[in-house]
Amino acid sequence: MRWMTFLLSAVMGISALADQPSATFSGFNDWLGSETRGVRIGADGRLRLAPNLRRVGQLPEGVIWSAVADGTGGAYLSAGTDGKLFHFVDGQVKPLGQVKGGIVFAMARLGQDLVVAPTGEGKLFRVNPAGEVKLFAEIDARIVWALAVEGDAVIAAGGAEKGAVLVQAREGSSRRLAELPDETAFTALTPDGQGGWYLGSHGRGLVLRYNRLGDRLETLLDTPFEEVRALAVVDGQLYIGADNGLTPKFSTGQLERREGYLQADTPATTRSAVIRLDRERVPETLWQSAQSQVYALAVWKGQLLVGTGNRSRLFSLPLGKARDTDPFAVVQELGTAQATAFLPSGGDLLVVGSNPAELHLLSEAQATEGTLESKILKGEPIADWGRTYVDAELPTGTNVELQFRIGSTETPDATWSPWTPPLRSGERPALPSARFAQFRLRLSSTRGGATPIVETVSVHWARRNLAPVWEGVDIMPPGLVITRTAPPEDIGLERVPLQTQKLIPAIGYLGAEKRSFRRGAQSCIFRVNDPNGDILQFSIRLLPDRSAPILLEKVWKEKFFSFDTLPVPDGRYRLEVTASDAPSAPFNAVLTSTWRTAPFLIDHTPPVITELSAVAEGEGIRVRFLARDETSILKEAALSADGERWLQVVPEDRVFDQKEERFDVLVPRDVVRGDRVLVRVVDQHNNEQSAAVTVGAAKR
Repeated sequence: MRWMTFLLSAVMGISALADQPSATFSGFNDWLGSETRGVRIGADGRLRLAPNLRRVGQLPEGVIWSAVADGTGGAYLSAGTDGKLFHFVDGQVKPLGQVKGGIVFAMARLGQDLVVAPTGEGKLFRVNPAGEVKLFAEIDARIVWALAVEGDAVIAAGGAEKGAVLVQAREGSSRRLAELPDETAFTALTPDGQGGWYLGSHGRGLVLRYNRLGDRLETLLDTPFEEVRALAVVDGQLYIGADNGLTPKFSTGQLERREGYLQADTPATTRSAVIRLDRERVPETLWQSAQSQVYALAVWKGQLLVGTGNRSRLFSLPLGKARDTDPFAVVQELGTAQATAFLPSGGDLLVVGSNPAELHLLSEAQATEGTLESKILKGEPIADWGRTYVDAELPTGTNVELQFRIGSTETPDATWSPWTPPLRSGERPALPSARFAQFRLRLSSTRGGATPIVETVSVHWARRNLAPVWEGVDIMPPGLVITRTAPPEDIGLERVPLQTQKLIPAIGYLGAEKRSFRRGAQSCIFRVNDPNGDILQFSIRLLPDRSAPILLEKVWKEKFFSFDTLPVPDGRYRLEVTASDAPSAPFNAVLTSTWRTAPFLIDHTPPVITELSAVAEGEGIRVRFLARDETSILKEAALSADGERWLQVVPEDRVFDQKEERFDVLVPRDVVRGDRVLVRVVDQHNNEQSAAVTVGAAKR
């Protein structure tokens, strides 16, 4: 049986129509933002049921730093930051003891006892099954990252004050086997099968071999990473887990929390890799990631398992010829932040997780059910969610269910809708418009070994068109002109009002616009945005107080506008600007929104000067006049008694605050040249009027 619907879109992403996107999940990377439990993601992007995984233990401490098999299917664990030890046995986690010092990053089982290395102590402690702690040996290492047992001795790999050190310790004594001053520490340790040891370092990320016969270190590989965190040997070949930036997180005792649905975009730089060094010491990168970091490696059932963070995914790298067709896969996900260790437990594998601290048991038997919750789909800003199509192979006894949910928050919470009942492929969910959505697949099998195979999932939606959103229209001072081209002729700044000069940087550019000054001009700036990012156009009307509207522009493309006020009479006006998304929205989905400005004045008639007189009075000349404007408040007055300089003057009440102002000014006689006095007044729209009077005369 095959459940399939023909798909129009072959790649994940936005389709040809900008408002009708679709997302297709078919390749491995398409599924990386998903949450999975019991679902295997192959390198080809196919989904299958995974090996069965079940949680078998929990600890109150957030992080399990080190884990050692107890030889009977259980494990010894170090957790927390104060040297606490635990024993997982018979399905229960029991306190074992506590050692002085800092975090215990390394442990080893010596007979029935446990040897542990707390950070910063420079000591190894021996803990018996009853939890009694005693000193085992003092060692020349400030921090120990790995311990291994060699007969009655313990091999410790770590860092001292002056670099990486490898130490051999016996009860009451220790000696340094090797050191590497150029590296911070040895961070990984495993036997080479020939009496020596493979080592990984932090600093330059070296892979080394300690040869006991020659009592020397040999560098096998200089990886392009900061550190080597894990090593595994299979059939004479060495597998290396290398990372950037992991050891500092361990050292602070604060491993990161689990990444959420909408994790930040990861930089393109590679964070980790698994490298194979073959018998001829030729390196080959088998797997690498820009998102995950490698915490642990283990060989199990013909595959190399890779424990990663911060999504606790378990990757599988086949060791045989199967790698040619299926080079890697995500076989399970713990639901914690990190998968930090693998321990044998009979035929199964004990998997250690941190943040929160948990123990899981991985078995070869296939799970009978698994779920995958997709990454969050974004409507930008809101969408009508359409049909989802699933292409899947369904052997007898298997099934795939599809469900859908929506919400308004970036991460699903209690405000999201519940999951819909199972939908058929191509059935539209009965859900309202929403900004975010997510689908869930549930794979199941009632027949042992049989699994459904999901090839492709394609989701369709339509972005809901929203009207443009206005913030306002800014009315500029009279005379300011905003254009895309240079002004037709240069003008002297001394002829431009000061407050307008401030808006015209050297009569030049302001962003993509050019600004100039022309009397009788009026400009405005539109503050409006479209929620969908559509291109906007504008219809602009001038609304007089007592007559019909005047259409200035029907289809205007800029967010600024200038027009000439000279053809219209003085008076109060408003601008009505209608924004439309017609240039980029479908014809039958075009939306508009309108903004009307507050009233503003158009005034191009100069004031009138009357009752002008200049009469000798004592040692000066008394100048009196009355200025009046029909539309605007007056803002400036000046007189010239010598024909060269203009002297600014204020009205009798000292405030320019009305359309009519009376002036009475005594000018010293010695500044008057000739027998004429000039006066000038300016209104708020920069219309000016001048008049002259002969001393001793009056002008009506």
